[in-house]
Formats: sequence, structure tokens, C-alpha cells
Amino acid sequence: MENYIDRKKIFFASIIIIALKSIFFFTRHIQEDALISWRVARNIIEYGVYGYNGAEKISASTTHFYVFIGVIFQSIFGEGNFIYPLLIFNTILLTIGIYWLGKLLLSSTNRIILFILFVSFLPPAIKMSILGMEFGMLFFFYMALIKYGFVERKNWAFILMPILILWTRIDTCIFLGILFIYDVIQQRKWNNALMIGGILAVLTTVAFNWFYFGEIVNNTITSKKNNYANPSLLERWTEFKYFGPNYFGMIKFPTSIYNFSTIFLFVVSLICLIILIGKWDTNRKKIIGFLFLFGVIKTFIFGAANSWFDWYYWIPQICLFMPIILVVLDNEFYKKLALAYGIFVLIPFTAYQAVHSIATGHGEWNHARNIGLYLDSIEPNKDNYIFLEPAGYIPYFSKLKVIDYVGLVDKRLTEENIVKNGTEVGFSNLINKAKPKYILEDFKPMFKGKLADQSIYEDYELIKEFKIMDVAQSDNPILDKIYKFKPSGRDFYLYKRKETAK
Repeated sequence: MENYIDRKKIFFASIIIIALKSIFFFTRHIQEDALISWRVARNIIEYGVYGYNGAEKISASTTHFYVFIGVIFQSIFGEGNFIYPLLIFNTILLTIGIYWLGKLLLSSTNRIILFILFVSFLPPAIKMSILGMEFGMLFFFYMALIKYGFVERKNWAFILMPILILWTRIDTCIFLGILFIYDVIQQRKWNNALMIGGILAVLTTVAFNWFYFGEIVNNTITSKKNNYANPSLLERWTEFKYFGPNYFGMIKFPTSIYNFSTIFLFVVSLICLIILIGKWDTNRKKIIGFLFLFGVIKTFIFGAANSWFDWYYWIPQICLFMPIILVVLDNEFYKKLALAYGIFVLIPFTAYQAVHSIATGHGEWNHARNIGLYLDSIEPNKDNYIFLEPAGYIPYFSKLKVIDYVGLVDKRLTEENIVKNGTEVGFSNLINKAKPKYILEDFKPMFKGKLADQSIYEDYELIKEFKIMDVAQSDNPILDKIYKFKPSGRDFYLYKRKETAK
């Protein structure tokens, strides 16, 4: 009976796990980039155009497929009510993906349930559920390809899933490429179906970008490439050492403290992987070996590129930590080990993420969102532009048209070549040409008073200050300590163009 899989028991246990995880929704911890995708979806509904600022076409979101999912959810539930249904949808897909993987690697009902629980409450898995981005759906697609393609050898999965995966994120070409090479080595022959699926994925995404936007890759990628300085090899290595431990691992430490936990957990996980490979059958070895290899390669590629965005590493973090969970569960004494894991790992990880999400969600929702609502209240003409960074909460709730400091949602910044000319010149030229009605800045005076054209400072006046410490407080003593321990957000200064401006 130990190897009997009770699907009904797993189903109801999964519902309980999803319900427990849904408590995190109340933190209102939503990532800025999710709001960019949701605004693009809204733009499609209102203007019939894939864009960010009305009728202008621009690939302002990194994820085409998730934008279309957003269109469906906003159309069904409405602009103000779609967020929680979409978050639940993401969580369900993520949980199904975890279940599929658990069933491939473990052989009893209780072990699979514990696997779903333990993986679901890893910090990156919590963020994949609650932050509103596409990674819960992406994990589902990854596991569908592994289950139905890599393991069960279904040709339809090898052809269909790469298309869905690449349409979800362009950078998933790393996953698909590693899987193709890994599969060829394991099978000792070409995987024609996977090759066809990969070719179709590339052709369809490139064709859509080219014929709709007139570009090969998303503007979000080209704008970062063009508007971020290209560091030297030494600078890259310095950043890799400084930021890597906090982005590659499960938890972040204050930057003043070296994050030893990342290296420690990686070594422990590597030892656990060796133990599993030593006792598992061929199929399970292939799966866990591929996932660990993918985690290492994806982490190294993005770390070497100095791409310090947390979500790039969520799925690799899970893949690199998974051997630890599997050693706990694939053991004769798994019940005792699972109890120990729950006390010393599950509870601390969940508490860590709870503090992080409570603080971040409070700051974003009650600071950045309120700035957007304030702008919405004072500016009835939504065709007016605001120049700011980032293009998430504030533009979404203000409904104003936007030019951002990176050029993600408006290409005019890229035309100023700020890497070559410097932000002082580039921003000055952009402001003089675009004449945004509002500028939202981190500094007083704006841009630290360093704009090349100093006359711009005569054209704008400070109309309101938004202080993060005014928000980082609560009558509840526990919440007040959390908000002050980790105030999420920064001070903003809102400048308005004078009627007398040139």
C-alpha cells in the first residue's frame, strides 16, 4: 500500500495547500512588472492595440502569452476585479506542475503531498503565486514538457509545449536548448519532434514581433541592452560577487552582511543530488539531473550578464534546492525527517517570505499605488505624459501616458542614446522634445540638478512630495516593526510643467 497513489487525497490536500498559500494574497505584494503586462492587456481591450500608450504599438511586456491571458481575465472579471482570480489561476497551474514533478520522482501519496507542500512554500514558489507574474504558468508548461515529452515521449508535447513556453518568455530558449541537448545525449539520437517544436516556437514569436512591431525581439530586451551601460569584465565580476549570493539563493541578507546561506545550501543540495543519483533509477536520475543542470546554467548566464532582477532566478532557485527536499522524502524515515524539515526549514522560510511580502506589499500598495491614484485625481486628461521610473504601479493607477527612464514603454528615450551621451544630455533632450506634463523623480532638485539644459528647471515646479516613512508605520506594533525594519519604496517628488514653460 506504500506505493499506492490516492489521487483524491492528493487533490484535497492540494486544495488545502492552495488555500493556505492564498493567505499571502492579503499582503498585496504584487511585482511592478506584472502591472506593466496588465496595462498592456488593458490597452488591447480599450484600443485594440498591443501597446502601452494608446494607439502606439510597442512590445512593452516581456511575455506575450501572459498578456493575452490578462486580456481574457480582465474581459471576464473587469478591470478592478481580475487580479485575485488571476493569482489563483497562477497558483493552481504552479501546484499542478509541482504535482506532476512529485509523481515522477516519488512513489507514495503522503510523499507527493509533502513534496507539494514543501515546494509550494519555498520563497520563490510563494512569489510565483502572489506577485502576479507569468512564472506559475511557465513552471506548469515546463513540467508538462518534462512529463509528457521528456518522460512519456509524446510527440504532441515536444511540438506544442516549446511554442507555449517561448511565447511566455523569450529567455526560455535557455531551458529549451538545454533540454534538447540533454535529451539528445540521453537518447543518443536527434529528437525530431522537439526540434520541430523549437523551430515553430522561434518562427511564430519572431514572425509576430516582426509583422506586428517591426522588430525581432521584444522592446523590453532591446531597450535594456541599449540604455544600460555595458560594464567591463572586472565590473561584471565585482557585481557577480556582490549581488550573486542574494539573487542565486533562497533568502536575501542585508547588503552589509555576506549571504553565506547561498553557498551553504548549494553545497548541501549538491551532496543530496549525488546521494539521489547513487540510488535512483535511470528515469528519475535524468529528471533531477536535468533540472539541477538547468538551474546552474540559467543562474550562471544571467549572473554573468549582471541581470539583477529577482524573478529571473525563481525557477532556478527551486531546481537547485529540490534535491534537499527529495532526500528528505525519499527516505525510510521520511516522516521524522519531514517533521524536522518543517520545523527548521519550512516555517523559517515561510516566516521570512511573510515579513518580506507584508513589508513590500504595504509599501507598494500604500505608497506607489497612492501616488498613481493621486495623479489620477488631479489630471483628467489621460493623454498627458509623465516621465518616471519604474513603469509599474504609478502609471497603472494614474492611467497617464508614460515615458520611462529605461525606454521599456516608449522608444523615444532609446533614440537619445543615453549610454553614449549620458543621462544628463539624453534626459534633457527627451524632456525638451516630449515636454511631459509631469516628472516624478527621486531627488530634489530633480535629477540632482545635473541636467545638461539647466533651463528645464525653470520650466517645472515641485507640487508634491511623497515620503516613504510617512507610509512605513502602523498602529499595530508588530506591523509597525516590520514596516520600519524593511521600508519598501523610496521618496518621490512630483514636478509639474509650468504654463509659462517654453
